[in-house]
Amino acid sequence: MRYPVRFLAVLAWCVGFGSAALADSTEFDLQLEYRVSWSNADIASATASWSFGETSFELAAKSRTLGLTETFRKYRGKVEISGRIENGRHAPETLHLSGISKRRTREATTSWDGTTGAISTTRTPELDLEKVFPLEDRHIEGAIDPLSAMLNALANLSRTGTCSGTERVYDGLRTSEITLHDLGTALVEKDRPFSYEGEAYVCGFTGTATGGHQRESRWRDKDRKPEDLRVFVAELQPDLFIPVRMEAKSFLGTVISRLVMPSLKYSGRDG
Repeated sequence: MRYPVRFLAVLAWCVGFGSAALADSTEFDLQLEYRVSWSNADIASATASWSFGETSFELAAKSRTLGLTETFRKYRGKVEISGRIENGRHAPETLHLSGISKRRTREATTSWDGTTGAISTTRTPELDLEKVFPLEDRHIEGAIDPLSAMLNALANLSRTGTCSGTERVYDGLRTSEITLHDLGTALVEKDRPFSYEGEAYVCGFTGTATGGHQRESRWRDKDRKPEDLRVFVAELQPDLFIPVRMEAKSFLGTVISRLVMPSLKYSGRDG
């Protein structure tokens, strides 16, 4: 049952616990929740509180397993990030990750120096290189965190109507090169009482792990296609783009993350 825990990590990287993009520099706060399901069972949830200023942003988010998943692989995770907005791009300043699973705790705090470009990380515990591949400076240098990468992708979608793009990302534990693919638009059906219904942009996601990833993993048994991991992004208010659904195919079937629409609380622009 390691898959739900790994999916929570992907949820954080790809959906950003509810990343949002505005075409202008409006200050606003955003709160929301995502529910993750496999077949008819809810297996995890994630909540997030975003705060955007004209030149800065912050996030505090939590994730946890639910239902039967708690019996096999109980997990609690937390993400905190602060960053800056320069010339329409989001860049991290600090990122803190923590996760508890099977009484094991992992933490990583990473800082980006906006002046020198230097990136530094503290981890507890350090990486076990018998289980994961090492991190290399050439993959860390110039990388941004996954959530800032998603904010930039959503900002690009707001400006151009396409989600295509590439980023090199680092979260303190892993490095990857990620690519978003434009898969057009789709009508999302309301398949849960709380879920979104309506038109959405569809962004395919592929990534190449470059360090920190498991040496033994079924995730790398085959080449992933953009359609294997799809993010559905809707414009819920003028110029406010939010992922409303994510579908991930795996050897266990399709896992779906849905935005809990009643949880969405937006304030600031009109207030």
